[in-house]
Amino acid sequence: MLSFSMVVFLLIGILFMGLPVAFSLGGTSLLLIALFDLPMKIVGATIFTSMDSFTILSIPLFVLMSQILLDGRIGDDLFDVMNAWVRHLPGGLAIATILACAFFAAITGSGAATAATIGMVAYPAMIERGYDKKFTLGLLAAGGTLGILIPPSIPLILYGAITEESVGKLFIAGVIPGLVLTALFVVYAVYKSKRGGFTPMERTSWSERIRVTRKNFWGILLPFIIIGGIYSGAFTPTEAAAVGLVYGLFITLVVYRTLKLSDIPAICLRSLTTSCMIAIIIAGAVLFGRVMTLLMIPQKLTEIIISNNFSVMMFIVAMNVLMMILGCILETVSIVLLTMPLVTPILHALGIDPIWYAIVVTVNMTLALITPPVGMNLYVINSLRKDIRMGEIISGVFPFLVIMVLFLILVILFPGMSTWLPSVMH
Repeated sequence: MLSFSMVVFLLIGILFMGLPVAFSLGGTSLLLIALFDLPMKIVGATIFTSMDSFTILSIPLFVLMSQILLDGRIGDDLFDVMNAWVRHLPGGLAIATILACAFFAAITGSGAATAATIGMVAYPAMIERGYDKKFTLGLLAAGGTLGILIPPSIPLILYGAITEESVGKLFIAGVIPGLVLTALFVVYAVYKSKRGGFTPMERTSWSERIRVTRKNFWGILLPFIIIGGIYSGAFTPTEAAAVGLVYGLFITLVVYRTLKLSDIPAICLRSLTTSCMIAIIIAGAVLFGRVMTLLMIPQKLTEIIISNNFSVMMFIVAMNVLMMILGCILETVSIVLLTMPLVTPILHALGIDPIWYAIVVTVNMTLALITPPVGMNLYVINSLRKDIRMGEIISGVFPFLVIMVLFLILVILFPGMSTWLPSVMH
């Protein structure tokens, strides 16, 4: 029987050949099928069934909604609202940026879209007010990571599809951790701003605050519709994606008129590229997981862990170290799809709450978004302007990496942060 280490070396070897992750997973699967004379018919059947999922259907809907809101410049309006309310506080612009990231994250579920949207409007505003360039770049990259922790979240959708956990409960589980991480970013922003001597801006009048908030009321309402609808049981996460998509079209085409009907085909094509990339990775990863199951790899891993008396904490620490390493070389979707088929049986064997573990995994994925050399948000921020250098972003993001590692420890030590809301969900 092929050992797990041999499978790992085979997969790593194919990855280092330069093949995309989806084809590396698929190619490894085909090699293993040939080596061990497994039935070739599982390839077509597995790929088809991996796409035949009501849960997976929500991903292209959320991706399209995210693209519509991105092109409709809803993020600009959210930044204006947050800025009007907090600009007079120490580090007001930095706080407004973080809050706008959190709010946009609750709409789109995409870390890259959050970083790009808020970054385009917040970066010039913060630089103009004299904020340190490295701090600003790090703040924007880290703020974008909230996009996959605060629901809706594409990694959580994939986690739910693989583990057959309720995506609605997974979404709700991310709310409190997402708010806590947002608060930690705000505290650091205030501390850094006070040390940097950034003087607060003048206080916005109440009439101006109300005017700006009322003007952008429709965009502010969207996350409450999505999360409120899921939490109340009014609709499933997939239905929430469809509702959010229709609502996003309505406010960008009819209310704000930031998009025209002629813009929609190009938006659909851009979102189709992202959705197809995710779909191909899903197909390759599900096939890889199916082959691993037929070769009894997950079962053997479970036996090894139980026979060696691994404690829950030992397993969690080991998996966190592994995911941090993977986060340096793979993007978030691939990590979730690669690890979860192997880990799910172990979670059940050790009695680990899969909802809590989902948030632990997702926090690791937020780290992966800003960990060089493959961190997606680093490249998104780097592309905002020609005068931004990658070295400046990495230097600026380091303090936020430290904060996020400390936050990961909090999530591990206090499971109730992730499990309380799902436990009271109807």
